[in-house]
Amino acid sequence: MNDFVPVGTFAAGGKAMYVVPKDTFVLTVVRVGTGGNTDDGKYFYGFKPDIVMARKASYINFVLSPDTSEGIRIAAVVDSADHGQMDRAEVEPDGLSARMYDNMIKPALINVAVLVSDDHNPEDKYIMCDPQVINVPD
Repeated sequence: MNDFVPVGTFAAGGKAMYVVPKDTFVLTVVRVGTGGNTDDGKYFYGFKPDIVMARKASYINFVLSPDTSEGIRIAAVVDSADHGQMDRAEVEPDGLSARMYDNMIKPALINVAVLVSDDHNPEDKYIMCDPQVINVPD
């Protein structure tokens, strides 16, 4: 499932740089304590790109960026799409990536939640991060 490959390191910090396929969200989740945008401000998350616009049936990939805080892993990906629009998501055993198949049945704004867990904060079962997925068939 890992359609992305490490291709080098950034000059600052020695972080891995990834080449990712089209229709891929790169998710960064950082432990901030206060002032974040999820889990009562304890975490800040962001997706690149901000929106994935699907034009044909294909996989939508989610990958944690190298800048994500240590111990944070993808636990699940859920959606609110009509029955048959999206297949059940698959999460890699290491929790660093996941993907779901978009069957592209009809145009729709689909609510998707990437649920992550934090080994350093086990009392928070899941931390919700929500990308924007829009289906616009050709």
